Amino acid sequence: MKTADPMRRAAFALWLALSAALACGGGRASAPGAAAARQPGAARSSPPSGGAPQAKPPAGPAGPLTFSDCLAAPCVLHAGRGRYHHCLNAGPGQCFHYGAPCQPVDQCMVDPASGQHRKCQRALGGECLEFGPSCEPKSRCLPDPQGGATRRCEQFADGRCQRFGAPCTPAS
Repeated sequence: MKTADPMRRAAFALWLALSAALACGGGRASAPGAAAARQPGAARSSPPSGGAPQAKPPAGPAGPLTFSDCLAAPCVLHAGRGRYHHCLNAGPGQCFHYGAPCQPVDQCMVDPASGQHRKCQRALGGECLEFGPSCEPKSRCLPDPQGGATRRCEQFADGRCQRFGAPCTPAS
């Protein structure tokens, strides 16, 4: 079996890195040694016939590529589905694009039967299967039951927001 030449492999690695960066909303992709090539004062070769100097490629194999975390999106309640999903694109008051199901890091989820925030003892696919005691969510940007927009909770008690303020953008 013939191995691919280094230029083809480098082109494929670059394509893969750019694809992953764009899929993750502009996250950075890097290979070991690539940071050194971007450093001020890094070795540069002279241009063959005028023009700007070009960076020398890193010596040796590039190694494995590393990518930024694609799942840095906040985990929010999708009111229409009644379960939690990653919010991939949000603005003040609403999430515009939902991703995969998730569970909030603090496991504080809305109980659809009572409308209270309660600690989830057992979750599956963004839904809580077994609720525990009431809790206060880490994020104060919560869906307002009247209208559904996400608003800053200014007063929280007994597992519910008692007073909502201005619209807010969900955050991690």
